[in-house]
Amino acid sequence: MAIQLPRESGRYLVIGAVCAVLNNVILIGGDAAGLHYAACVLLTFVLVLPASYLAHACWTFDVPLSWMAFGRFVAGSIASLFVASFAVWTFRGLLLMPMAVAAPLATVAMTAYNFVMTRWAVRWRHPSF
Repeated sequence: MAIQLPRESGRYLVIGAVCAVLNNVILIGGDAAGLHYAACVLLTFVLVLPASYLAHACWTFDVPLSWMAFGRFVAGSIASLFVASFAVWTFRGLLLMPMAVAAPLATVAMTAYNFVMTRWAVRWRHPSF
């Protein structure tokens, strides 16, 4: 018997997976290019965040775009940036793991937080929340 995910959860996982791959490509590629891991994390934030909001608003949660929701999404993502920075610092900086291992581990550490934050930011004040 297959497990059925609610529509939003399944769609979140698809968009989340695409964003996670992009994040990991930027982290690993930036590290290979000699960038500091903090700069790599900042690049993921700046490059992936707007596309992530658009995808989640338009497809995952099917709600109208708004500057207020985008603002909440950015605020929640700033907290996510600290989570990502701490995770990458722990795995790469403290434990000296290669970025090819540290980046995916940091991605796993952030998944639950990001779902809750994204749902709050994008669907806030919508009746089905």
